[in-house]
Amino acid sequence: MDVLRTARLRLRWFTESDAPFVRELLNEPAWIQHIYDAEVRTDAQAAQWVRERLIMRYWLLGFGFWAVERLEDGQVVGLCGVIKRDGLDHPDIGYGFPARWWGHGYAREAASATLDYCRQVLGLSEVMGTTGPENHASGRVLLAIGLSDEGLQQTAAHEGLSRVYRWRDEHPADDAAQIDALRFRWRAALQGPARAALTACVSPTTLEAVMRDRTDLSATAYDELAHRWLPLADDATVPVVRTHAGWRLQVPAP
Repeated sequence: MDVLRTARLRLRWFTESDAPFVRELLNEPAWIQHIYDAEVRTDAQAAQWVRERLIMRYWLLGFGFWAVERLEDGQVVGLCGVIKRDGLDHPDIGYGFPARWWGHGYAREAASATLDYCRQVLGLSEVMGTTGPENHASGRVLLAIGLSDEGLQQTAAHEGLSRVYRWRDEHPADDAAQIDALRFRWRAALQGPARAALTACVSPTTLEAVMRDRTDLSATAYDELAHRWLPLADDATVPVVRTHAGWRLQVPAP
């Protein structure tokens, strides 16, 4: 499933068929040094990691880490996106690229587009980024796309100190405007332009019903869910509830 495009790149959902690339990325020395060792050594392990750590989040959050492809040839060159980690107050942008793709500006291009997506499609008013204390290259990317350096901090998401970066909307909308924006995003998700953000519009209660006993996590199944909810695209009577992540729609179980 497509998420967004830039001048040179397409960001899309990972699938289990991307396992060879993911295995390579997770075993990059820079990934292991600056992020962690996932102990993924085979394509089978990588496929499981994709399903459990990437695809599941697309459903549970309506966003996640996406595959970064070059438009010119469909070559997968990296990972970029946004997730909500336990221990951080707000979603944070992350990215990773094998060393052979460094120096092309792909990380900055993908991360900049991701921040725009966070603001415009996900409606986030605050986005974070974290790096290891010595990972200055990643820090330069976060600064370049508009985040501010808040210095070294101990977060509940990491064992040691991390350098924390942040973007926030200095003039957030009031509740009524946020709810109007939510309904706009809901229509866009159901009608296609922002399909990948569908589950980011619904309440935890709705999501619990969606995920109960679910085994099919494919993009096709996500599309089918959207089609079942399509009659509600312009239904102003669908209630909204305030959640820890902001306003969400209390949509009837499909």
